[in-house]
Amino acid sequence: MFFLIPTYLWALLGGIVPIAIHLWSKKDGKTIKIGSIQLLDESDSKQTSSIQINELWLLLLRLLLITTLVMIIAEPQIKRKVTAVPITYIVEPSLLEYEEVNAILDTIETEGPIRLLQPGFPEYQNDPAYEISTVTPGYWQLAKEMETLETDSIVVITNAFVSGIKGKRPQLHKNISWVILDPGKPTKNILSATKKEDAIQLLSVSSDAQHLSFEKEFVATSSNRIEFNKEKDSIVFSVNGNQEQHPLITESPVRILVFYDDSLSTEKTYIEAAYRAISKHLNAPVNVRAVQKIDTIHLDAFNTVIWLSKDETPQTSSTLLLYKPDDLSHNIIEKGSSKEIFYLTKPLNTECVVNEYFAEHLLAILNHNEGLEEKMKPYDKRVIHVGELLPIVTRNVKKNKENSTTLELSKWLWFLCILFLITERVVAKYRKQ
Repeated sequence: MFFLIPTYLWALLGGIVPIAIHLWSKKDGKTIKIGSIQLLDESDSKQTSSIQINELWLLLLRLLLITTLVMIIAEPQIKRKVTAVPITYIVEPSLLEYEEVNAILDTIETEGPIRLLQPGFPEYQNDPAYEISTVTPGYWQLAKEMETLETDSIVVITNAFVSGIKGKRPQLHKNISWVILDPGKPTKNILSATKKEDAIQLLSVSSDAQHLSFEKEFVATSSNRIEFNKEKDSIVFSVNGNQEQHPLITESPVRILVFYDDSLSTEKTYIEAAYRAISKHLNAPVNVRAVQKIDTIHLDAFNTVIWLSKDETPQTSSTLLLYKPDDLSHNIIEKGSSKEIFYLTKPLNTECVVNEYFAEHLLAILNHNEGLEEKMKPYDKRVIHVGELLPIVTRNVKKNKENSTTLELSKWLWFLCILFLITERVVAKYRKQ
């Protein structure tokens, strides 16, 4: 046994305190009742020393209680030997949907269980009723956790989707073999359905091992391909042979407020022209209101407020674009101190608007496709090359079949501590100590 923080063992000297208390404590005197003292002779009184062990069992309990508390703080550990599995297979859960993968897993002969590529690496269960997770795991985060597995080598069967690569490439001390499977043919999946006058705009995504593409399609409300629910707020249509239901989005006009001074009327004109182009691109209404007074205007009612003035900046929950020229800025629109504040860093002219992609920057501020990234993640089938997927192996560590692991004793010591405390309180109350 060893301690993670052995310095705290000095606290065992606290056991001197109960020993000192018990040594100096005096026993209660005994009263002897007699009938008369006339026949008793007077003699010199003698005092016995009060330094003696009083209530030995109670002292022992208190010493054990202090010792247990100190050991818990010092975090005792016990080394134990475990036999490492020669090879461990780990499979990405979404691959279990394919019969070919299940057939491969059934033929694998291994001393240890086949595990799933999830936090904690649970064991694979060949059960039709088992719920399969379709969420793309974080490959690099899980690769770091694989170092805790008691195994000589690891084989990971995975999709290697690009969406699973997050954060910094980890450095590992264990070699891991990655087997990438083909995600199959691309499929078309619907992301959203938006009502456009007498038609429904369907936004779909298609993906294969190398590409991810989006497509907009207009379907008449009278088409046989779709049907409405009773509340008329959702539509049901057939996709890849399956019936899918999606909420029907009713698109409201985008409202833009431009507050400007006379000296910046040119910028106001270019901004209005850019939003007309955006409206045509989105096939959605974009209402731009240009004013020079805002005394009676409620700013929070607008999606974006553009401030082309030197007056004090207003307080609003809407997205705010402030005119603040900066010769050192790289982009025509820069992010501000919060996600709702942006800065227009250059005066506008024809060359600047075209070369700096001014309309595209304004479209990004609208955040028109908010939440689209999360919706498309389950359908992103792009695969990363195995060379880019591999973590960095810093060194090869040779391990024997017998590997040592540590077992924490703190939880068992807490049980003893509570037991000693209850026993000490009962004995102390019984002995009136």
